[in-house]
Amino acid sequence: MIILSIDTSQAASVALVDTDSGEVIAAEAADDRRRHVEFIGPALARVLAADARPDLVVVGIGPGPFTGLRVGIAAGIAVGQARGIPVRGLLSHAAIAAQLVRTGRADAAGTGVAASSADASAASGRPVLIASDARRREVYFSVYDSAEATLSSGPFVARPDEVASVLADHGFGLERPDPAGEASPTAGLTPIGERCGRGFLLYADVLGAPTQEEISDPRAEFLALAAARELAAGRQLGEPVPEYLREPDAKAAPVRESSLR
Repeated sequence: MIILSIDTSQAASVALVDTDSGEVIAAEAADDRRRHVEFIGPALARVLAADARPDLVVVGIGPGPFTGLRVGIAAGIAVGQARGIPVRGLLSHAAIAAQLVRTGRADAAGTGVAASSADASAASGRPVLIASDARRREVYFSVYDSAEATLSSGPFVARPDEVASVLADHGFGLERPDPAGEASPTAGLTPIGERCGRGFLLYADVLGAPTQEEISDPRAEFLALAAARELAAGRQLGEPVPEYLREPDAKAAPVRESSLR
């Protein structure tokens, strides 16, 4: 299957992927995380200029900031309508989980000896915590299964110092940095293995450093591969409806009664 994938939950990216072979036919990613509108149209035109025709459009549905997230979803729906192909949505964190699993397996296959820490985490069965920038000094975060890159819990939004508490409420333990050098208590909880995403780069002093620093934002090519994995497992993809997790900053103006009769 050829999938056109779009994600604008953090940095914007577009990709055309042959999910049967794993070949990335074309891909583009923005350097600026705030210029989604300027990026998406020209990037789509260049990616869609490839000879391969997509069978399905998959858009990252977040969680993410309001304006940026809507740009990618609207663009995906427009392409789907223009081409007469279905449009489906998938949580953006699935792209990071898929990249982590794929990177670990590629490293292990390439060396023939010791696997990467990602692969070691998968072997141990320890879950993966993904945290992205939610602005307002908060993070969006989700827990994924380390071997199959499937969602275990979340997504949530909270301040960095609240993340461990939210995870504990759902049975997961996150050891946080402590000025006294003592690890936070995680007894009786399933320990987190890998930590990936921009949230760890921004708040390493609270959440701990990322274990895979190079994996920071969702990338469209891995979103396509994550979607293909879901379909192959017999699971349905969702509708292209954004996952915001909180109310927008902008509020509707109050309606004033007219004095005219």
